[in-house]
Amino acid sequence: MANSYLVVSQENGVTIAALRTASLVDEPMIASVGNELFALVDERAVTKLMVDFRAVSFLSSQMIGVLVSLQKKSREIDGELVLAGMKPNLKKIFEITKLTKIMTFAKDNTEGMGKFKAF
Repeated sequence: MANSYLVVSQENGVTIAALRTASLVDEPMIASVGNELFALVDERAVTKLMVDFRAVSFLSSQMIGVLVSLQKKSREIDGELVLAGMKPNLKKIFEITKLTKIMTFAKDNTEGMGKFKAF
C-alpha cells in the first residue's frame, strides 16, 4: 500500500506490524491502519501478531476500539495479539479502562516475542 502507516515484517513465525506514525487520532488514518491490521487477520489468517507502538505518542479512543476489534478477530481464529513498545502514558489508558485484563502488552518486541505460546 502506497500510503501505509505500517511496516509489516516476519520474525520466528510472528508477524510484526510496526506503526510508522506518532499520532493515531485522525479518523481517516485510523480507518486505514485498522483496515491494514484487520487484513492481516482476516485475509492472511495471521495467528501470531505483534503491533509495535514505539513510534506512537498519541492515540484516540477510536484507535483503542480498533485494537479491541483486532483482539476479537484474532481470538476468533485462535490467534494471539501482543501490543509492544507502548509508551507509559498510552498504556495507562488501557489500565484505566481495564483493557489490560483482556489484551497482552510487552515493553518491547523482544519481550513481546516471549509472550506467544509455542505451537
